[in-house]
Amino acid sequence: MPKPASICAALLVALCGAGAHALGIDQPYERFKTPDAVDWVQLCGAWGKDHKGTYRVIHAEQDAQSFLYVQWMSRDANGGLHAEHTVAIAELDNDHAEIALSDLTCRATPRGIVVSAKADSGHDGKLRRVMIEVGPAPGQYRYRAQRTR
Repeated sequence: MPKPASICAALLVALCGAGAHALGIDQPYERFKTPDAVDWVQLCGAWGKDHKGTYRVIHAEQDAQSFLYVQWMSRDANGGLHAEHTVAIAELDNDHAEIALSDLTCRATPRGIVVSAKADSGHDGKLRRVMIEVGPAPGQYRYRAQRTR
């Protein structure tokens, strides 16, 4: 006597025929894989005339140094996010900057976003507070570092 599971499977194939393929394909992890150096990704704030775009902040760490990128994201007709513009924060992304960020935060402002973090400099051993004001125009940002001790 056939098992109930095999009867259900046969019935599904008989009823759906070729339509059974419309259920989808398993998506492997590699399709969504993020580089191992990336340890923080944050959507924050809105941009554009209609405020339908969003900012995405990406922090990566390599050789005890931080790298920070900001993207101006928009949604396509299917609702997927796509980067319209990406800017590297030059003051951090130089491989000789030797600045490690911690306690990252992002908050929306009327003109864009403000990313702030504690910053440990490998050059002088001084702990600083870093603030990056981003927007509103794509690629526009202002970097400020303050000594905290």
